[in-house]
Amino acid sequence: MRRPDGHVTPSTVRDSADVSAHLDDADALIAAGRSAFDGADWHAVYDQLVRADALEPLAPEDLDRVAQAAMWIGEHEQCIAFGQRAFSAWEAAGEARRAADAAMALCRDHVSRRRAAVAGGWYEQARRLLDGVDECPELGRLASLEGSISLFLRRDVDEAERGYARALDIARSLGDRSLEAMQLVLLGTVKVRRGDVAAGFRLVDDAMISALTGALDSVTTAQVYCATISLCQALGDIRRSLEWTDEAVSCSNDPATRDFPGDCRLHRAEITRLRGDWNEAERELHRVMDALERWDLTHVGQAWYELGEIALRRGDLGQARRNFERAEEYGKTPLPGSAALQIAEGDAALAAAALTAACLDVGDGDPLAVAQLLPVLVEAEITTGDLAAAQRSVDRLTDLAETFGTVVLHAQAAIGAARLALAEGGLDEARAAARRAIGTWRDAGLPYETAQAQRLLAEAAHRTGDVAAAIVDLDAAIAVFEGLGASLDLADAQVLRSRLGELPAGRRVCRTFMFTDLVDSTRLVAAMGDERWAGVLRWHDRTIRELLAAHGGVEVKQRGGGDGFFAAFESATDAIEAARSIQRAFAEHRDGAGFAPDIRIGVHQADALLSGNDFAGVGVHEAARIGAAAGSGEILASAVTVIAAGCDDVLPSFDVELKGLAVPMQVQQVRWS
Repeated sequence: MRRPDGHVTPSTVRDSADVSAHLDDADALIAAGRSAFDGADWHAVYDQLVRADALEPLAPEDLDRVAQAAMWIGEHEQCIAFGQRAFSAWEAAGEARRAADAAMALCRDHVSRRRAAVAGGWYEQARRLLDGVDECPELGRLASLEGSISLFLRRDVDEAERGYARALDIARSLGDRSLEAMQLVLLGTVKVRRGDVAAGFRLVDDAMISALTGALDSVTTAQVYCATISLCQALGDIRRSLEWTDEAVSCSNDPATRDFPGDCRLHRAEITRLRGDWNEAERELHRVMDALERWDLTHVGQAWYELGEIALRRGDLGQARRNFERAEEYGKTPLPGSAALQIAEGDAALAAAALTAACLDVGDGDPLAVAQLLPVLVEAEITTGDLAAAQRSVDRLTDLAETFGTVVLHAQAAIGAARLALAEGGLDEARAAARRAIGTWRDAGLPYETAQAQRLLAEAAHRTGDVAAAIVDLDAAIAVFEGLGASLDLADAQVLRSRLGELPAGRRVCRTFMFTDLVDSTRLVAAMGDERWAGVLRWHDRTIRELLAAHGGVEVKQRGGGDGFFAAFESATDAIEAARSIQRAFAEHRDGAGFAPDIRIGVHQADALLSGNDFAGVGVHEAARIGAAAGSGEILASAVTVIAAGCDDVLPSFDVELKGLAVPMQVQQVRWS
């Protein structure tokens, strides 16, 4: 309950059994609250300072502390209430800079609650208070805030870049690491979205290293994590997003550097959805919704949008529509998902019109935003028969893929080209483009998108009369659709499968498959620089290829832009020994030369369909997922492979849930040292 003077009575504070009897007076409570603040124990900060405030009004610096604690525990209205009191107290005390900081925090708080007019008022208060003030961190934060207002409200990228650059200059002149790191992320984001990806990510990765090493304050650490992961996912840089998302787990586990309420968990749920674990992604999105409701309504909209994407992929069109509508209620434009829903419902013309209008609205100022809309626009234009428009969209998407250079955009451009070629009767071109997409999606670890591309390739192969090849890819796609629960895709694939009959596809063989993968390559590139990292990759490739050949392994393909290999062995024993030799070679190089990257290896014996020099089937997917489940420096093998190899030097078996596959698998870690 709130008193007329704005204080909060103890009845609004949760019971705290661990507050001892000697914390009865305000001074003791304040001392305990300040100590808890230094230890980032946000619930204790809030409990004890609010209790103290009920006894005696807090000093402005303690009002700041309780406002920040309220932010971390998701008490958003209390965060604003105490922030407003801190602003008034600092201004009354003649502390213009501290009052301006409080005003800027309130501006950001109201933006997150979609209260634009109120946020604008607080921005003007900060600008008034800092007018004529000598260079200071607060002026840097104001310049940064002005940059964000220019970018997100006025869509003036040039002015935004100038604001961030001014803030960065101030941060460096004052030696303010937190302010500097935040501007590096913001400037990097602007550069990436303009198409200067390499330069932009050099700035972003620099900031992330500062966050990882604990050099920043807790708020900036969370902001850097959030901005980086958001940019990676908007760009479609799956590998970078996965690596930084894994690193961001520490943001939640370390109380001093935790995430904003629900924020990093939302981003991890987005990645979980891409990896094919729709059930877990859905559960996590619902779990974080309450925290997001109290913190940032725009993120609530993003959570509902993700739920819409999951429902759409499952074929639950009614639920997808409801989820996209909820996203729009919270200020999230539900494109391109809502347009994909319209195509599924048979209204491709409406989808094409909505996406075309959205692309025109974005214009040339944000090519990355256009790139996110084009894949579904291509599908809509092909469905409506406007192949000339589809060609223009495919060309534009291909150009943007070259500009931004990410896995997702290259795969989407290939899929668009394959669909268009199929519609125009260019079957050989369609098959070639679909194969490019399959390889790219598979290396990125996105099972649903891989299966969709295999369905498309099967259609092209069927039309050319290559029924055997069509069955190989279609059966692999059907297995993934079944495991994911993608009902509409499954029904469509099964219709085509029934037309293909029972002709055996390719040659069924038994092989032991190996997947290797470099660990934390993005962070290593940022730390070492491009030239040194290129030298490491050359040594990595040469060493693994030599050891594969020495143990009878056949390289099927290189994966993930050079970060790993897919290989096949006739013998499970040879595969296990090759894996051990690879890990030993890397360890020896690490001891002798002082450095070698860590790798993880997965090994799995299974049946597969051999077509040409490639393998297809569920067993290949299982092997890839086992590799992804291995830890740094580990060899993880399926239990059946360990038995087949007669391998005794292993740890006890355990079950793992493999992403995109319905049934857990028993695996064992193979000792190699």
